[in-house]
Amino acid sequence: MTAVTPREREIIGWMAAGKTAAEIGAILAIAPITVNTHIANAKAKLGVFTETALVAAALRNGIIR
Repeated sequence: MTAVTPREREIIGWMAAGKTAAEIGAILAIAPITVNTHIANAKAKLGVFTETALVAAALRNGIIR
């Protein structure tokens, strides 16, 4: 498992708080497609296929609280 980047960790945290890609993009002042790219990269690194599984894996692995 490759470590997620600080930006991926930040985005996963916002996902866990229930924010959409558009909302996260507005919060971080980046395009929603960029948010989705970070999400896709983090899913690949953690070996999961859904956003729910991404948040669960991040919680399980101590990436987010």
